[in-house]
Formats: sequence, structure tokens, C-alpha cells
Amino acid sequence: MTTQRTPNPRRMSGGLHKSPAGPSPFKKKVDVLKEAAGRTPGMAGTLIKTFAPVIAAIVVISEFLAPYLIMLYYFGVACWQWADKHGGQPIKICVGLFMCFCGGAFPAVITAVEAYRQIGFEPTKRALKVLFDDFKKVQEAHQKDDQDDSNKDGKADVDSLTAGELVERKVLLFLRTSDPEQTSRAMSAITSGFLAVLASLKIKFAQAIVVGGAIGDVLRPPVRRAMEPFLKKAISNEDYHKWIRPGLNYACKLVAVSIAWTLQRIISAFHSAVRGGQIAGDALVVMLKNAGVLKHGPHDSFADEVVGYLLAFFGLATQIKHAFSLPFPFNLLLLPVSFVEVGLRWCVHADL
Repeated sequence: MTTQRTPNPRRMSGGLHKSPAGPSPFKKKVDVLKEAAGRTPGMAGTLIKTFAPVIAAIVVISEFLAPYLIMLYYFGVACWQWADKHGGQPIKICVGLFMCFCGGAFPAVITAVEAYRQIGFEPTKRALKVLFDDFKKVQEAHQKDDQDDSNKDGKADVDSLTAGELVERKVLLFLRTSDPEQTSRAMSAITSGFLAVLASLKIKFAQAIVVGGAIGDVLRPPVRRAMEPFLKKAISNEDYHKWIRPGLNYACKLVAVSIAWTLQRIISAFHSAVRGGQIAGDALVVMLKNAGVLKHGPHDSFADEVVGYLLAFFGLATQIKHAFSLPFPFNLLLLPVSFVEVGLRWCVHADL
């Protein structure tokens, strides 16, 4: 097995380090975006110019975090390889514990992972690796270009360019470095896999969708009758009255979706706790048997059932105690998963 070299964040990160001469990286990116907005026709150019500081801040933070995320990726690969040596049982234990104690908080994520497992994750996995390799290649070329000093004057070439010249230089660099055919195929594979998973989610949570739609239909008429006159009086400018009804509709939809998913979380928490306990108990007994601690495997004794039911009980009790929310500090550690959960829920309810 070849050892993968972990990148050094200090060598790779260049987003937040200010050059001794010239504007800060943030200011340069704002200027570049405004120059690009001037060359972009229509509403797109206006939006880029308006949100240039926000986009620049996101880019700078992303450049700073990218090396650490790459290190995290390599750490995950190393952990996966270690678990693979033990038959994948450590991964099953972690997945089972996650389902036991977090099933009510992430019902859509767990169902999406299960759907990916059934339809086959390999095409999406290969596509993500292609995009990751392409990203690393473009990032390395970008950092090398930022340090290039072709005229040997002790100053990077990019520091001598105007915003327009820098836009053209970076666009051409991206076109030379990136592989459009591989990227296009990878994006198609990811999109196909996501649509298949989304279809599975809609089928799985059809009851929640129906309940959410029904609650929304019940809420809209009385809310409109009660709130529309009040809001029209509160908002003196009639030009804004056209937004009152759509705003109330979205508010009703938000409440309806929240109620429907609260009911779904209760059902999913019980199911995930039982299923997760079974997975973790079975994997733990297999590992203990392989280590010589137990004489019998999961199919020859009731040890896996006992462990599984205990984990399911404590997992469900913990979720009920915390109202199916994540306690501190797990709510911070799993914040990215929470964002994915919210996104999946809205995709499922997008047609309400």
C-alpha cells in the first residue's frame, strides 16, 4: 500500500496571507470581481458587482480552509484503509452509533446514504475523486502562478497586473489546467446519482410530504384573512403589497414543513435507533470474536442482539431527552451535516 503524502497547509494556503507590497488578497479579489462584472452582460454582471465583497470573502476563506480540508480528506482515507483491514467493522460500529444517537436529527441524510448504498455509490465516488484531483491541479497551478516572477524583479507578476489583466490571466490559466471532458462526465455522474437519491427520498418521505402539503393548505386561508389586512395597513407603500401574499404563502409552507418533519423525526428516530443498534452490535461482536474475546459470532449467540437492543434503548432515550436535537459540542461538530440535512429536506418539499 502506497503512503499518501499529506499536504502542508502553510505551503498550500495563500488566501489570507498579505503580500508585503500591494493590496490585500481580499481587495484584489473584489477588484477582480468588479472587473469581471463589467465584462458580464445583463443582470448577472449587476449581481456580481453588488455581491463582490461577499463573494471575495467566501473565496478568501475557502482558500484558507482548502488545505486543511485536504488534510482532513487524507486523514479520512487513512482511517478508511485502517478500518478496511479489520473487515470494515469499525466503520459499521461508527455508522450504527450515529444512527442510534442522531437518527432523529438527520433522517434525510441517513435515508440518502442508504439510497446511495443501494443504487451504488461507486460512480459518484469516482466522479468526486475526478473533481478533487482537478481541484488540486487548478489550485497548485493558481498558487504557482501567484508566485511566478518571470522578469526577475523580485515582485510577482500578478502584482503588476490590472484587475482586467488579472481576470484574463486567471481565466486562461483555468482553461489550460482543467480537463473539461472529465469534469463534465463527473458532474453528470454526480447529478444522476443525486436525482436517483432524491427520488428515493420523495418515496421514503411521501407521508411527510402529504402531511406538510395538507397542513400548508389548511393554514394558508386563515393566515391570509388575518394577516393581509394588517400588513397592508402596516406597509404604507402600495408598491410592496404584491409581496405580502407570496410571503405569507412561504411562511405557511415553512410552518407546515416544520410540523411534518417533526412527526417524521419521531418515526425516523425509533427506526434508526433499532437499525443502528443492530448494525453496531453485529459489528462489535464480529470484532470481539476476531480478537479472541468471544468464542461465538453473531449468528451463534444472542450477544449481538443484546448489545444492539441496549444501544437502541440508550440512543433513543438520549434523543428523546434532547428533543431530537444535538447537544453541545456535537451540534457544532456536525454542523456541516445539519446543512446537508436542511438542503435535502427542502429538495424533498420543493414542489409543495
